[in-house]
Amino acid sequence: MTIQQLQYVLEISRTGSVSKAAKTLYLSQPNLSNAIKNLENELGITIFERTPMGMQLTASGMKLAKKATSIMADIQEITSGISQEEDCLFRLVYPRYVPAFEAFWDLCTDYQEMAHLHFSCYIGDGEKQVEALYRNLCDLVIYLETGSSSFARLCSDLHVKFVKLKDVCFYVQLAENHPLLQKPHFDMGELKNYPYVAFSNIYERDANWMPWQDIVNPNRLICVQSTSSRVSLVSNSLAFSIVLPHSEEYNRAHHVVSIPFDNRQLELGYLYPMDRGLSDYAKEYLEYFKKRINF
Repeated sequence: MTIQQLQYVLEISRTGSVSKAAKTLYLSQPNLSNAIKNLENELGITIFERTPMGMQLTASGMKLAKKATSIMADIQEITSGISQEEDCLFRLVYPRYVPAFEAFWDLCTDYQEMAHLHFSCYIGDGEKQVEALYRNLCDLVIYLETGSSSFARLCSDLHVKFVKLKDVCFYVQLAENHPLLQKPHFDMGELKNYPYVAFSNIYERDANWMPWQDIVNPNRLICVQSTSSRVSLVSNSLAFSIVLPHSEEYNRAHHVVSIPFDNRQLELGYLYPMDRGLSDYAKEYLEYFKKRINF
């Protein structure tokens, strides 16, 4: 086993693809595949399985990836030297939910004068974030629980705890001068006459609009990757989007209106690893987050 092979495992896990990992590692795909096969033969385990969602770690592979992450962190500490001053380290993963980023902004403002500051935030949702905590790729995850039957079992298996903060539902977001808002009665069905702004990326074929097929016209989609792009399009056009609730302050600043429309409740909360617990920075972040969602 070599350090390089451990790096290969982590990169394939991160990208979910041997070909994508080979590009970022500047290797040929056959050489990378052979390196993983040699490691599997040496350890006597299967590290990855091919699924419709890409290359996924097996149970044995997840244990190896967790150890590999720890080893790489130790190597990074050795090569960078041990600082004489305290490092401020906090890694957050959150869904595309504005208050979650606003709370991160609050935390960064508090620590902006520190000499050693290592704060980071990443967009992520779904059950893969449970694995990210298990592998020590992040310290805290803001999570939207949709009632998945496998979620509780996965958290238990990987020693990750979910703490619910509140119930939330979805809202329709429109420009404050949208024609539908000028009518005496707002009709959700008429939204099909307007473009829908959805999230997607270069690796996804279709935007996720199926839960709202009653009001979304699949032939009129605008796909973006960021919340800032979405609200900019909505506020400056006749398009609409479907969002989690934002504060009135946010709506006024962006000249949009949010109207509740879906009675399906989601549980908004956070995930943290039970073996490591909540760091002081995570606790401070959560205090800011709770304030941000109390509108």
